[in-house]
Amino acid sequence: MIYVISLLFNKGLTFLLLPVLTYYLSKEDYGVLGLVTAISTIASIYVGFFPSNFLLARFAQYGKEKIAEYMHHILLLTIATTSLVLLILIGFQHILLPEHLENKTILMIVITLYAMFSIFFRFIDTILQVEQHAIKFAVLQTFQSLGSLGLGLILIIEFSYGWKGKYYAELLILFFIFVYSIYYIVKNQYYKYNTDYKKLKELFVFLFPLTFSVLGLYLMGTIDRIFISNMLGLEAAGIYNVAITMAIIINMVYDAISKALNPILYEHLARNERENKIKIVKLIYLYSIVCIVIFILFVFFLPYIFHLMINGKFEEALVLIPVLALGFTFEGLRKVLEAPLVFKHKVKSLAAITLLAGLINIVLNYLLINLFGIEGAAYATLISFLVLYIISLLLVFKEIKLPWLLTKKK
Repeated sequence: MIYVISLLFNKGLTFLLLPVLTYYLSKEDYGVLGLVTAISTIASIYVGFFPSNFLLARFAQYGKEKIAEYMHHILLLTIATTSLVLLILIGFQHILLPEHLENKTILMIVITLYAMFSIFFRFIDTILQVEQHAIKFAVLQTFQSLGSLGLGLILIIEFSYGWKGKYYAELLILFFIFVYSIYYIVKNQYYKYNTDYKKLKELFVFLFPLTFSVLGLYLMGTIDRIFISNMLGLEAAGIYNVAITMAIIINMVYDAISKALNPILYEHLARNERENKIKIVKLIYLYSIVCIVIFILFVFFLPYIFHLMINGKFEEALVLIPVLALGFTFEGLRKVLEAPLVFKHKVKSLAAITLLAGLINIVLNYLLINLFGIEGAAYATLISFLVLYIISLLLVFKEIKLPWLLTKKK
């Protein structure tokens, strides 16, 4: 409950900025913010190949002492991939960013740093999660949220920094967390200097296929803003960014619950007894019911929340939010299916279907935006997440032997 409440509280603080952002920022500014955030999100996938996935999946098996032997290799991987990401972003800066934006190269450097700091935040976040330090976890989450919120308000209102106010506020707070992460890793003996290319290879083999899984998900959550920016303009991107920011509230709820649930699922999977498997199925069923109830409540209260928080110039975003929220609900239902697949080394299958859904999303965005305009992007997101959920469910039924009928018979 501490994990869930702290995550919901701190993610919820982010939305206190919505009235400010929609009041002080133009549609175009909000479009630029969405575009830069989307690029940062996609860039973060290949910084270290998302090392927190390895920590979450292997901590229960390896323990702290053995995990420490991998830390040096994780840092080496992070340094190498950060450099590569920076070169790629600079190389494609004129394609990814609008022509009128100045200092594109500097902005790409900032985006790369943002992505790297985000990865360290996820990593220390995961360490506290697997160590079951719920209070420390909650404090770190609160620092990140309150710091970004407070500094963002000052930069936007007092200094008129526009979209940069929110983005640079988050960057600075993430930098402080990055410094704390290094300190925590060293102080708690999570770092051992021992270069072993076998461990580096193991990390690469485990993490790299998973990046395609994460890439597929992030494409579905971010590529639409890039398409809209280029096909319909930054004002349309601003409207869509408001819609997806509101819709993602529901995804944050699912994410908070699944994050608290994952260590428990991995623990039962590691024990591999019939009784543990029944508990896993019960947890999956309970979680799925909760997701459906949350979606129904969200749609019911949405009009009241929207008109309370969002400036009238973004009214067009309201019709898009239920469609996007339904898409995120299918993604929420899928989240709990990942743990059994990762634990059973079905990483390549998971990566393949997620990347497939991401590619479907790209094609659908192009086709549906041409047909339906801004609403086409929302339909593309919904269809992609639905396809991904159905395929994931079929894969779990096929590959993972779990007592779905809750029978105790062996």
